[in-house]
Amino acid sequence: MKGITSLKREKIKIRRLSSKDLSKVEEFQDFFNSLIKEDAMIQANKKVTLNEERKWLIEKLKEIKKKRTLTLVAENRKKIVGIAEIKLDWGRQNHVGHYGIMVRKEYRRRGLGKCLTAEVLKLAKKELRPPPKIVRLSVYAENKPAIELYKKFGFREVARIPKQGKFQNKLVDEIIMLLDL
Repeated sequence: MKGITSLKREKIKIRRLSSKDLSKVEEFQDFFNSLIKEDAMIQANKKVTLNEERKWLIEKLKEIKKKRTLTLVAENRKKIVGIAEIKLDWGRQNHVGHYGIMVRKEYRRRGLGKCLTAEVLKLAKKELRPPPKIVRLSVYAENKPAIELYKKFGFREVARIPKQGKFQNKLVDEIIMLLDL
């Protein structure tokens, strides 16, 4: 893993989620709640409590230990600025990895999403068991910058489901995209 990447003279550290993060629950809560506060184009729409964030971290660490999830954290001066992950599905679909990414507003459109995506895709093929053959994601149709980023990595739109999300008080289409690994 690269470890550190430079974005316009800022050193952003990209690392794996680890058990040490259990002592940083407030930082993860702050990151997630900052996305809710700005009304980011993510599925969640409600702030999380410290206890909910701790439970989330504990579950992620269990999945990581089983090699079912790979979660990367991007930090700038110990402040969480991005998270990307691929989580394997189960049963007859355990060859499918579900991709998700969240980046703080002030770090978007600066290359961090590209770095996180490249790294999580590369590591997922090597580390998840079984290695994913397909990566799937869901994105709101209005999120044009994200869609363009995904297309650069080879994701292709395979479905558009009308009115699946509610964003800024209007119903928006959900786009499902796939990438063959």
